[in-house]
Amino acid sequence: MRPASWIPLLIGVALTLAGCGAGSATKSTAPPTTSTAKSPPSSTVDGSGPLHFASPHVLAQGTGLAAVSCGGPTSCIALDDIGRAYHFDGTSWTGPDPTAGQPIGSGAVSVSCANPIICMAVATAGNQVVSWNGQDWSTPTTLRGAVGLEAVGCAPSGYCATVDAEGNAFAFNGQSWQGTSGDWGSVSSIACVSSTFCISVSGGISQWNGQQWTQPTPYGAASSFAGVSCPTAAFCTTVDQSGEALRWNGQSWSAPSRMEPGEASGATVGISPTGVSCPTTSSCTAVDDSGGVDQWYNGSWTRTDIDAGRRLTSVSCPTASFCVAVDQVGNVTVGKP
Repeated sequence: MRPASWIPLLIGVALTLAGCGAGSATKSTAPPTTSTAKSPPSSTVDGSGPLHFASPHVLAQGTGLAAVSCGGPTSCIALDDIGRAYHFDGTSWTGPDPTAGQPIGSGAVSVSCANPIICMAVATAGNQVVSWNGQDWSTPTTLRGAVGLEAVGCAPSGYCATVDAEGNAFAFNGQSWQGTSGDWGSVSSIACVSSTFCISVSGGISQWNGQQWTQPTPYGAASSFAGVSCPTAAFCTTVDQSGEALRWNGQSWSAPSRMEPGEASGATVGISPTGVSCPTTSSCTAVDDSGGVDQWYNGSWTRTDIDAGRRLTSVSCPTASFCVAVDQVGNVTVGKP
């Protein structure tokens, strides 16, 4: 594990109470597929159908983009492989900020935003959290006892959760970070709806009830989950790196289902999702390691190659009619109806 090394991106600012949405970077080693590109059907007027993604364009020169999270269609943050931030204002991207000193950390990063004035970010091997208030990054907050924070997820209420490589869990109550009942190991993604409902995924699925994390439950062929998203406590979607998806209905998880029905089993070489974002209970968008966007609507998945041959690393959809995806070589693409 790399030693922790955090220095703030910008001068410190006071945290503003608000909510965050989940966003994370995941790792995948599955080989790329050779799927034929398909154009999605036309979207409905309200954006409930599949989105059309523009051609990717370079945002980060000389490095990959590891995570993206949007607080809304006019406010997104993308973090590159060394923790530098890029900001979207609804029209254009800026960054990395010219006044930034050292990046927040090296390696995989996770960022979570729910609106334009608050985001939380962590970096692998670090034990600190930094926050964004819409204008500046805060000074780092050290989480005592943390050993390599791996993912962060925040709820609209302002409650946030993060877990480190050893399963040590921490929560932000709108004012400060505190240790909580530990999770059961490392996590790849966290989604929080409230202070009493969060889901973390990695080798299994764990649930936070406000007092403790449940023991992870494995599912599917691989049970190596890349991402999870929960617009409500009665609906979540998680995607497995073997190309399976599961859904939570408020009581239990569904059986794993193939995102590409033609794939016979998890052992079949196919898509390997790297992240998922569900803005509503009727729409989800996942990205995969072969440059594909996998969109769920009307009960089925539709895949489109938008960045062939490159691994898309993260996706964030604050609404059903707006998504942002980033890739391993520093490109960004926006999806709209």
